[in-house]
Amino acid sequence: MISVQSPILVGGVQVATTAERGWTPEELAQRAADKIVFVGDQSHPAVQAQARAFKEQVKQVVLFYLKEAVQQDRATIANRLVQAGHADLRSILED
Repeated sequence: MISVQSPILVGGVQVATTAERGWTPEELAQRAADKIVFVGDQSHPAVQAQARAFKEQVKQVVLFYLKEAVQQDRATIANRLVQAGHADLRSILED
């Protein structure tokens, strides 16, 4: 009889929610940067510092494009509202 024992490795699961709102671009950018760049606890402190600086740059780039996407989507929706004869609803899309 052959038997094989192997440990079951389960990755950590993280759950994050918001209350009565959607995610902000800042929150999404942070989540994206956390997934893109990993900073190891066992790394040399200089490497950790460099990785954290890079992670912050990634976050800022992602944030910029998320904000651009929101603006472009709002512009599209605003134009469609006007085309559909609901120009008065356009104001609800303003910040």
